[in-house]
Amino acid sequence: MTNETFTPGRKSPTGRPGLTNHAPRDRRAMVTASAVAVALWLAACTSTIASYAGASTSPPNRPALLPRKVVLSLSAVRRYFPEVTVVARSGDNETATGNPSATRSVMFTSADGTKKVTISVDRYAGSAGARSAFQEAVAKSEAVTGFKPLQVPNLGDKTFAGTVTQGSETHVGLGVLAGDLSIGATLAGFSADSENVGNLVSLAREEVANATSVIGNGAVP
Repeated sequence: MTNETFTPGRKSPTGRPGLTNHAPRDRRAMVTASAVAVALWLAACTSTIASYAGASTSPPNRPALLPRKVVLSLSAVRRYFPEVTVVARSGDNETATGNPSATRSVMFTSADGTKKVTISVDRYAGSAGARSAFQEAVAKSEAVTGFKPLQVPNLGDKTFAGTVTQGSETHVGLGVLAGDLSIGATLAGFSADSENVGNLVSLAREEVANATSVIGNGAVP
């Protein structure tokens, strides 16, 4: 797998300014980073919100992989969180709840790996399956010690957000139910202040529009 990094003033092999292919320097850091905020639909670091609650969310059958374009690009994410410069991982959402038919999770990190933004899209066989998985994720989030819900605008059929701090690291997660999709956006290494939460809401709103457009236009079977 290739990864993109943001490098001002340079061009990638594809000719896009600021994006270059970059292999992860620390494979172990990338693997552990892929497990963040299970109950909030996303991975961000080794201490996951669901793991704090002792929850397991691995589906019995491995779902198909949604196309990369179902998740926003690095440049789009950087409009809200310019600290992230690297696409550290792009693949299936290993922490999806319920039984999704297809998933995609993309993790964006700062150069030193201390700040992470993860976006995931989980598609289910129907709206009932998506709703059940969404409710499961909400219940597990609320059971986490130290979890605090956040008041955010509704971005779909249902929206849920919250934050938890374990040790010195804070996680902020937001999930949206939109038809047969469960869409999430999570921050790790960022404070849960009003500016970051507001930017997360804006990012999630753009991601919901993107994912529903890609899938609704028939780009995904």
